[in-house]
Amino acid sequence: MESVQFKIEDALAALLIPISGLNVCTTNKIGLRRFPYATIKASIGGQQIIPYSGVFQVNVEIGYSDSATRTTQAVFDDNYYSIFSNLYSENNTLVTKVQDKVTDLKIFMGRITSQNPSIKATSRAWQRGLSLAFIVTPDPTADGLREYDFSDALNSFYLGTI
Repeated sequence: MESVQFKIEDALAALLIPISGLNVCTTNKIGLRRFPYATIKASIGGQQIIPYSGVFQVNVEIGYSDSATRTTQAVFDDNYYSIFSNLYSENNTLVTKVQDKVTDLKIFMGRITSQNPSIKATSRAWQRGLSLAFIVTPDPTADGLREYDFSDALNSFYLGTI
């Protein structure tokens, strides 16, 4: 069974592969990084709601790099916008797009948490990073509430999760 973070990485990679000329690398694949490239690294942040709930936060870092010697900043920014627009659009949310690529996870939430532009002087490369956060569970049929018993006897237990 493949772990949750690798499934999220593969789903995001599938969204970025259609971008012309972009090499997409994930942490579970070995290969050369040739400009321009995007790296995707996901890690499990911890369980959400209550311990042993099976609902996890997955933090994802997407890094985009291109050569500063052969690419202008305007072209670099246009290519970054292509990555951004493949993740977000007016008709589909990030959660919908990622959920369509991975069938054995239930994704409750996905959002951008930060962006960071930079230039790396040692390798003369433009770089821009994008941080995402997802709330997921390995159970594809879960709706997040099915396992809870909302009877009056247990209401005090749920105060911490609401």
